[in-house]
Amino acid sequence: MVTGLRAIPTVGNPVFDRVGRPRCHAGRRRGPIGPPGVVQVDVSGQRGAVAAARLGADQRARRASSWDAPGVGTRGSGATIRAAAALALSGRYGAFGRQAAAGLEAWAAARGVRLRIEDDRSDGARSARLCATLAPGADILLGPYGSGPGRAVAAAMAGRPEVVWNHGAAAVPGPRGRMVDVLGPARAYWRGLPALAGDARVAVVRAPGGFGAEIAEGAIAALAAAGRPAVLTADLDPARPEGAVGAAVAAGADWVAGGGRMEDDLALARAIAAAGLRGALVVCGVAEAGRALGDLVAGWVGPVQWDGTPGPVPPPPGADYPAAQAIAAAIVAAEALELAGSARPDALWDAARALRTRTLIGPFAVDGEGRQTAHAPALVRWEAGPGGPARRVAWRPAPGGA
Repeated sequence: MVTGLRAIPTVGNPVFDRVGRPRCHAGRRRGPIGPPGVVQVDVSGQRGAVAAARLGADQRARRASSWDAPGVGTRGSGATIRAAAALALSGRYGAFGRQAAAGLEAWAAARGVRLRIEDDRSDGARSARLCATLAPGADILLGPYGSGPGRAVAAAMAGRPEVVWNHGAAAVPGPRGRMVDVLGPARAYWRGLPALAGDARVAVVRAPGGFGAEIAEGAIAALAAAGRPAVLTADLDPARPEGAVGAAVAAGADWVAGGGRMEDDLALARAIAAAGLRGALVVCGVAEAGRALGDLVAGWVGPVQWDGTPGPVPPPPGADYPAAQAIAAAIVAAEALELAGSARPDALWDAARALRTRTLIGPFAVDGEGRQTAHAPALVRWEAGPGGPARRVAWRPAPGGA
């Protein structure tokens, strides 16, 4: 069912401004997003205390400290929860990883959690090593940003008992170990595409990599289920996006749908606009589409894991969906920890799979393998306006599973 266009809520939570940047009406940033290196956040005794050190992550991981002291694993009454994450504070995913880190800092400050964040430098192998090192000393271990690093962490943790809370990797189809998805899966991104495209003819472009493949397969499946199969499926050559767009034009397409890396999406978007077609791209769910494409993006649609719904811990000012997803994962993990009555991995894994709850990004429920079954992204449509283009929610999934 198509919901009418409506603005994202504006009371006490981030809302999208005219070029898609969130602003916040409640709460205040606690500390910087974080420099490269190690970010140590300890708010167990003082609200908002943030200490950031430019120490190498490997050096800090080797250093003996109170963090590494034995005894973690049972959270008795009044015990301080220890949370840890390997996030991209630098490198290709740095802009998103720093937002996720800011969200975790806000959560830790609000809930009195001791938080440790290591910079994985947007490198999957490094993220896997860091998560494996951090896991034994953390009550809550949060995964990285990006599907590539997420798959690397899942593979490295396969066979280990610790639970990894996944807030930033939407496409992890292979061996997962005890990874628990809080965000919606990449295959669910375009569930609402048939409702918004109507009778338009849609070509699906498959971007390189595992994330792009999952996005494309989800779009193909959604269109087929609606009885309006894609008129074309084409592989994207990031160096020559006009090739895929030309094939879509030749096939009679009105829309081009897909998504992958942001830089590839933006290049594809420009080729789509030049051909006079409409775009349904993952990048159209984020602020950069409005900044990079301007009024060309009017009428285009994109998926959002977070539609601005308020939560008990508001994302910091200037933060977008990565912060909201990280906060949601941390809150769900803490609920599971309370349900388990212990941070012992077996108890936490059982509690995570039994838990049914709702977060600021949507409902939470997972199957026996930890895959999200309750949440799918909403879709936003860009509208032109005197202050520039703005996103508005155009479709939300009906309750009942991703």
